[in-house]
Amino acid sequence: MYIRFKLKLFLIVMYFFVCGHAPWGQHEVYRQIHMLVMCSKKDDGAFEFTKNIKVIFDEYLPEAKARVARARDTERLVDLLITNQIPLAIISNNLLIKLTNENSKDYKNLLEHAKTLYSFKNMFLIVNHDFPKDYIEQIIESLDKASRNNHNIVKFVKKNNLSIDYDSSVLKKIKF
Repeated sequence: MYIRFKLKLFLIVMYFFVCGHAPWGQHEVYRQIHMLVMCSKKDDGAFEFTKNIKVIFDEYLPEAKARVARARDTERLVDLLITNQIPLAIISNNLLIKLTNENSKDYKNLLEHAKTLYSFKNMFLIVNHDFPKDYIEQIIESLDKASRNNHNIVKFVKKNNLSIDYDSSVLKKIKF
C-alpha cells in the first residue's frame, strides 16, 4: 500500500512537472502582449535605430509595450515578417537598395508581402499585409505626434520611387 501511494505521488508530481514547465505556446502569448519591432543583426544601424523607436513608442504608445527583436539575418527577418510571426520591422535604406540590386528571393517576398508604414531619413518601418488597420493608424499617429513634439529621429520623410509601397492610410494621416 505504501508503494502504491509513492507511485501515485510520483505520477502526480511528474504530471505537473511536464505540464507546468512546457514552454510551447509562450512565444504566442508574449507576442500578443508586446508589440515586437524587428530588425536584422546584419543591417548596419538598424538595431540602434530600433531601440530609439522603442523609446518613442514607450512614450507615445505605451499600451503597445514595444520590444526590440533581432533576426539573425535578412532572410530570417523576411521569413518572420511574411509568416506574421513578427509583423513589424525596421530596415535600412542601404539594405533595401542591396536587396533591390540583388533581386533576391527576400526582395521578391518583401514586394509581395510587405508595405511601408513609415519612412525615416535612412530607415523604413514595414509591416506585412495582415497587420490590422487600427494598429497601423495608432502607430502612424504616435510617430507623427512624436515628430511634431521635436523628436527629429521620427520625422516622416516621404520617399518617391519607393519599391515597397506605402500603406494606403499613411499618406492620408501624415500632414505635410
